[in-house]
Amino acid sequence: MVKISMLSTGEEVLHGDIVDTNASWLSEVFFEHGFALNYRSTVGDQLDELRDEIISLSERNDVVIVNGGLGPTSDDLSALAAAQAAGVELKLSQHWLDTITEYFSRINRPMADSNIKQAMLPEGASVIDNPVGTACGFSIELNGAMVMFTPGVPFEFKKMVRDEILPKLKLCFPNVKRLVCNKIYTFGLGESGIADALSSLDIPEAFSLGYRSYMPFIEVKVFSPHSDSNIEMVLTAITERLKNYVLGINQPLIDVIGEGLTNKQWQLSILEQVTGGEVARQMYQSERSQQSFVQSVVDNQAEPLAELSDAILLNNEYRLETQSHACLANFKLEDGSIGLALSSQLGNYAQNIMFKRDYPIKAQQVLIATVLLDMLRRHMNGESPSIEFGHFETLSTIEKTDECR
Repeated sequence: MVKISMLSTGEEVLHGDIVDTNASWLSEVFFEHGFALNYRSTVGDQLDELRDEIISLSERNDVVIVNGGLGPTSDDLSALAAAQAAGVELKLSQHWLDTITEYFSRINRPMADSNIKQAMLPEGASVIDNPVGTACGFSIELNGAMVMFTPGVPFEFKKMVRDEILPKLKLCFPNVKRLVCNKIYTFGLGESGIADALSSLDIPEAFSLGYRSYMPFIEVKVFSPHSDSNIEMVLTAITERLKNYVLGINQPLIDVIGEGLTNKQWQLSILEQVTGGEVARQMYQSERSQQSFVQSVVDNQAEPLAELSDAILLNNEYRLETQSHACLANFKLEDGSIGLALSSQLGNYAQNIMFKRDYPIKAQQVLIATVLLDMLRRHMNGESPSIEFGHFETLSTIEKTDECR
């Protein structure tokens, strides 16, 4: 098994000023190609700590990916740390200096003297091309490990990994078996509930399960050898046990919504009194869902409704006004509950809910938006739009399945 580690650099990463999306992205991409990471670490902009960590990782791994610290400023120390780790001097790469000089000439901008620093590489290092930026990557051999240095800018980093690093790893380690991670997206059941539901599940030895929790979803990850004949059987067994809480397989909810609206050739409009535009915002997270989105109204100052039936009336009126095939809405009710409404050509549905505990405003908006979109998903699938979720208590429902034009 190839041992691979990643080292992220920079004070902004270490102290949480930015989220290390490069690390999570690399972990996922490498895993899918059979190069699972076995260790990740983060070091700030301290030369000694960075050098020592590079040496330590090279002693324990076959491959080390170092991310960040290749810019032109004084706190970009990765090249110097690499040189000290290897016991060599920094040397000007005329090839890369010519490359970045031509780059600035092409965009008709003067090159600052500080950019010359980006062409100073450890003696003997091999350049890893960066066609979309001024920081080249480079590779050194240290303690028998291949140590590759990459820029921290995400789109530069990702292009370098796809075009340069992965092909090199596949050439150096041709017998690595490719793995696959299938994701089952769930909502409404906590991790403990999912774990209990799957505790007695018998899966093949080569398979394993993992979980990723982020408001308001939980992904069940099914890891397995690529193209294993048992994948569909395992995915089916898991979805059967989780039943009503599964939103999609390898598709987040908003992509499922976009696909469903496209397949039905439906257009959707939205009325939001409680969620401040959150439902509409989510519709813009997928190209297909965005194409099926007619318009929305956000009215935070509207008076609470007296009856849940009023939610159906207002929602259906707005659907007819916007000439859409379906409309989702949320309203405040006088008793303090929240009214959720769904109107389509097939009928009208509404439920009023109360949160079972206090959530921050943003979390409330996301949860309500998710329930509404899930109601639409179920409705398009011919299912009852509502089930009981752990976050809410459903106080009452109204369902009119007669056709509404």
